[in-house]
Amino acid sequence: MALEKISLETLNFYAPRFEVEIENQRLTANIAKAIIDVSVEEKIDEGASFSVSVHDEFDLATQEFKWLDHKLFDVGNKITIKMGYENNLYTMVMGNITSIEPSFFADETPTLTIGGQDLSYDYIKRTAPERTFVDKSYSDIGRIIASEAGLLPITDEIKKFKPSVRKGSDESYYTFLKRLAKEIDFELKIDGQTMYFIKPTDDKKEILTLELGKDIISFRPRMRTTGLLTEVEVRGHNPRDPGKPIIGRAKAGEERKQEPGNKTGSQVAAEKPKIPPKPKVITNVIVNSVEHANALARAELNKASDTLIEGEAECIGIPQIRTGVNIILEKIGTKFKGKYYVKGTTHTINNSGYRTRFSVKKNATSKNKGAG
Repeated sequence: MALEKISLETLNFYAPRFEVEIENQRLTANIAKAIIDVSVEEKIDEGASFSVSVHDEFDLATQEFKWLDHKLFDVGNKITIKMGYENNLYTMVMGNITSIEPSFFADETPTLTIGGQDLSYDYIKRTAPERTFVDKSYSDIGRIIASEAGLLPITDEIKKFKPSVRKGSDESYYTFLKRLAKEIDFELKIDGQTMYFIKPTDDKKEILTLELGKDIISFRPRMRTTGLLTEVEVRGHNPRDPGKPIIGRAKAGEERKQEPGNKTGSQVAAEKPKIPPKPKVITNVIVNSVEHANALARAELNKASDTLIEGEAECIGIPQIRTGVNIILEKIGTKFKGKYYVKGTTHTINNSGYRTRFSVKKNATSKNKGAG
């Protein structure tokens, strides 16, 4: 989708605005006018956080601050933040207030900044007791934890690899799920009241195209070949038959096809060295099949190739740019143009207007030009 279509829907990005609801009540006009900055940050595998800054007032008669002492901004209150233009608003985060930070200055208006986390914080992100999941696939475990947290689970299916899976007493459910996701090349994402435990969607169609000098305010990409792998070999064993090794492999070009027809990170690495590279070997892991070992090897190869090209960009506020979507960036040179996967965003509305900053990655580059 070209940005022009979104522009028409938003009247050329005129009149950006936000809405804040606390405890299911939309803030009244007098409170909303006191808000000077609203920011929502999202990161793949980390969740969402927010901050809202307000001009405060000190009442000489009551000797109290108008908003600092108001129950509306109590820690634990539920909050929903929407952003967009005119009546076309998007829910950016649903969460809870977890911090209150006043700022006092001599001869200046005091400010109050409230911060918080998405709805997963209370249950999923706090350390929980040790727990063992028996006869469950990683997908089953994701569904169980999401449901217990009161979140709607959306998971991709994967076969059961182990008879039991243990969560340590020093782990939160969030870090536990991230560990499982890393093993099988999944992603963990919280969006509103939904938890996603899914395969990366960097092979899906892009949602829009942005051009440098036209739509993009700034873009700072970097290409790195250090850390790339050409092959991964996993040498594991099944505890039921420890004397029989199980070997899995992932070779150059077997990464996810983010941009079919382009060179993946492993293929770029394989072209460069004068001395043939050796595969990365992972040992002393428990696996129950060659399929399981292959899955671990592919996950490691994908992780390495995802660092081939990364970057940070800024554009006018576009609420459709969220973590987990793909966008095309143009007019940035042959090496860097193409489809990118958005792995982090920060949406901010303040006196300067509405801006979106986002971080991206891609695991392939054009075959027409080398990696340089």
